[in-house]
Amino acid sequence: MSKYKQMKKVHINCIFKIVTGFYAFTLLACQPIEKSIDLVSYDLSDSTWHFSQAGENSWHEAKVPGSVHMDLLRNELIEDPYYRDNETRLQWIGEKDWTYTSQFTVGSELMNKNNVTLDFKGLDTYAKVFLNDSLILKADNFFRDYQVECKALLNQGENHLRIEFESPVRINKERKNNAKIPLPDDYVYCRKPAYHFGWDWGPVYITSGIWKPVLLKGWNETRIINMQVVQKELTTQTAALELVYEIEAEEALEVELTTECAAAKIHETEKVKLKPGINFIKSQITIQKPQLWWPTGLGDQYLYNITGKLITDNRIIGEVKERTGLREIKLVQKPDSLGKSFHFEVNGVPVFAKGANYIPQDMFLNRPDTADYEYILQQAVDANMNMLRVWAGGFYENDLFYDLCDEKGLLVWQDFMFACAMYPGDKDFLDNVSQEAIENVKRIRNHPCIALWCGNNENYIGWQDWRWSDRYTKEDSATVWKDYEALYHQLLPEIIKQYDTDRFYWPSSPLFGWGYPVNSEGDVHYWGIWHAQEPFEEFAKPQNIGRFMSEYGFQGCPEFKTVKAFTRPEDWDINSDVMKNHQKHRVGYPVIDKYIKWYYQWPKDFKSYLYVSQVLQAKGIGYAIEIHRRSMPHCMGTLYWQINDCWPVTSWASIDSYGRWKALHYMAKKVYNDLLISPVLEDGLLKVYVVSDRLEALDARLSLNLTTLDGIELWKKEINTSIDANSSKVYLKIPEAFFEDIDKNDVVLTASLFSGQKLESRNHFYFVQPKDLELEKPSIQINISEMNEKGEYTLQLTTDKLAKNLFLWLENEDGFFSDNYFDLLPGSEKTITYKPGAGAGNPQGKIQMTSLVDTY
Repeated sequence: MSKYKQMKKVHINCIFKIVTGFYAFTLLACQPIEKSIDLVSYDLSDSTWHFSQAGENSWHEAKVPGSVHMDLLRNELIEDPYYRDNETRLQWIGEKDWTYTSQFTVGSELMNKNNVTLDFKGLDTYAKVFLNDSLILKADNFFRDYQVECKALLNQGENHLRIEFESPVRINKERKNNAKIPLPDDYVYCRKPAYHFGWDWGPVYITSGIWKPVLLKGWNETRIINMQVVQKELTTQTAALELVYEIEAEEALEVELTTECAAAKIHETEKVKLKPGINFIKSQITIQKPQLWWPTGLGDQYLYNITGKLITDNRIIGEVKERTGLREIKLVQKPDSLGKSFHFEVNGVPVFAKGANYIPQDMFLNRPDTADYEYILQQAVDANMNMLRVWAGGFYENDLFYDLCDEKGLLVWQDFMFACAMYPGDKDFLDNVSQEAIENVKRIRNHPCIALWCGNNENYIGWQDWRWSDRYTKEDSATVWKDYEALYHQLLPEIIKQYDTDRFYWPSSPLFGWGYPVNSEGDVHYWGIWHAQEPFEEFAKPQNIGRFMSEYGFQGCPEFKTVKAFTRPEDWDINSDVMKNHQKHRVGYPVIDKYIKWYYQWPKDFKSYLYVSQVLQAKGIGYAIEIHRRSMPHCMGTLYWQINDCWPVTSWASIDSYGRWKALHYMAKKVYNDLLISPVLEDGLLKVYVVSDRLEALDARLSLNLTTLDGIELWKKEINTSIDANSSKVYLKIPEAFFEDIDKNDVVLTASLFSGQKLESRNHFYFVQPKDLELEKPSIQINISEMNEKGEYTLQLTTDKLAKNLFLWLENEDGFFSDNYFDLLPGSEKTITYKPGAGAGNPQGKIQMTSLVDTY
């Protein structure tokens, strides 16, 4: 079941039976999940697992992959971790040790293999693994794949697997206490997602468990471990690819290596000689008239499937399959009068990156399923995004994430998992990180969506600008900085150079941050808004417009329907303990309050506060995005913080943890459109910009209408023009003095861009802040058509007076409005669609409405 479906029942009574004894282990019926003649693999996740707190000998059924928190919940031993303030009562789980155990049977098919390994795809995190009571592995890295040769310990028939997980809380403290130079943050000693230890948008849930499948594999003679696809040359006529096969052989062997790519009509065979151990075999193929992969909005996402096989005596003894796309991607940094450019170029085309930062979808990483991944990534595309940044405090996403980004044309800025701290630099730590990085780079390097590898999040700026170095003596400071350089300037770039030669490595995000001359070069995290509590207008100052805005943001509450799901009525106050528990920034609500008072009338009640916080968030971030896009080519990327949440919370996200679009996501859809009309007052002029991501010029009509808030037209102007391709340009200038005699509290300027009769972009410009508008309660009419073949209803809305930030919702049903929180103007008709959620029906008579004037 999808996470978004599950979470609509936040406070649930689990129906799973508690197992009170250590008994009734169901033996695994070994059904192969992949097989050639000489390679077989079984998924031990399918066996029956049990877990217990260490030393308690009280066993309960477990689900693998999973986590101890979800197993406790499933067995009704804890309440839902996200409900009310349950977080405060569940911290004991991360402080305890836990044991997982299972039995499985092995038949002659596997025992007859020369090589048998147990493959632990993901263990969280400090784990000792015992096979038939023999210790076979000590794991200490959440991000690694551990493979252990185990044939000598296997029995034909029944086998017993036991995994003992030690508390990360305890181990981290021990490691910190034993460190020569103790680092301030305990989590840095643990190769585990940093956000599990709490963040300013997430709770503290320090998990343990088997978070990825456990596989039992057997093989003879040889196997293909990996295949790297390296583009050597790409033109409109040919793509020259080098395939680098990593092959393990038991002994010297001559085999046939067959490479197939059906889409390119390639079937090539060559004889290769293998030596005992690891072999790297290079094979060349050429694709004629290649189809290119493009980011969404610029072209198609063509993907090629390539298969490699090892054959001897007409037997397939090894096989590997990879899917990739053909494209050239560059990070362009050209010197100019202000420093250096910073933009991505795909297939020779400069790309303005539009998107957001992405965090893990849940605190418990096994809950999001295929539908959840499909949903959140499609919402990025639907909001006209072309890039997501996988943030350094989470985890290297699973294969499905990158597969979907490939298919949907979403570029990925990929951080390594080091966030907001200095990390150890001893040999054991670096060796562990080296294996982690190699495994994950090799795993995802063939995905065309990967645009860049980045060493860390904010570690450089923290040291250089936030005075982290002041925490240490001069001597210790030098050592900590040396460790930093060893990790981000030596180890990680060398790994990229060796294992992913097609990609650019960037040592830290940001290179410059607020407080620096940010417009000189590199990417920027501008947090003057929110953290420094500067007004939104600071976004527009030239020194705050970087070459690539990789982080900035503002918080907004989830809507009331979401809040109701994790609260009780007595919690419906921003200052209640529960609402404070679901706000993780130390001064979050006071900051929101401050900005509300700057720009809006004070909301009259709790429900209004939730709504106003959302339109405030959308106003600020939408304003910033328009500034960044207008500033191209000086600025060539804007990724706001953040697209998604990992639990129900007041945060920077534009989509809440139930998958509901906040006002910000609707705003992002508008201002990330491939054509954006953007009026602004600059230098005593009303300038009308048009920003185009299209690769061809467009003949267009630009229209300006100045009306009162009750629909009286005061002035109109239209011009015909040609919109330049891939550019930002001012197409109309009007002296500000032209508007000096109008009542600015009672007017709106509507800017529209048409190609023929098609409306390409529309924007509303106000001369005063929302709190100063002379709003009156509107009378809104909705005409609803019959459901169409897509399962949608068409809504036509009209009003007699401006309905500012009109929000539509249904009290007891879920569904999706194609637009929401929009300005509905008198004298015009707004047409949108509504698609009911599962089990919902015709919205006639059910639609509720709130506009800004209703909140005070």
